[in-house]
Amino acid sequence: MNTFMNLQAAFLLFLQDEVRTPFLTVFLEFMTDLGNGGFIWILSSLLLLLSPKTRKLGICALISLLLSLGFTNILLKNLFQEPRPFVTYPEILPLVTHVSSASFAFPSGHASASFAAALLFYRFLPRPWGILSLAAAFLIAFSRLYLGVHYPMDILVGAAAGALSAFLAPRILRRLWKTH
Repeated sequence: MNTFMNLQAAFLLFLQDEVRTPFLTVFLEFMTDLGNGGFIWILSSLLLLLSPKTRKLGICALISLLLSLGFTNILLKNLFQEPRPFVTYPEILPLVTHVSSASFAFPSGHASASFAAALLFYRFLPRPWGILSLAAAFLIAFSRLYLGVHYPMDILVGAAAGALSAFLAPRILRRLWKTH
């Protein structure tokens, strides 16, 4: 396991030493901020509630986001309690100061929420909006690596938890719809 963690840290150090630029830093800090607390995804879901044509999708996305929150931030983070990369490897310099070294890294809540909503938007919205949503999800997830606050495995498992949430949410909504 130690070798695997060292490989992940080496990738983050590569990003830090070879990829970081002032422009990319500003852009990816903005992307991460959009994902804070699932902000962009909650806002998008609420906007979908305004139109009768997209109301079911908005409800479905909110269910997916709640599932994602439960899987990642409530269950898995507390179960594994993995430290942030910059805690274990002090040579990794995080670019955001609002991430506490006491908060847990595994899995990424940003990646989970992003894919929980974006995969539904990709599936049910017109293609340009779906592609834009997926692009935003990938950029938000990548921003967490670039900024030095998550390991690659945190992102992959977070995205998988989001995908599972997006898979389950329509099924839950159908059951809820049938009972009312």
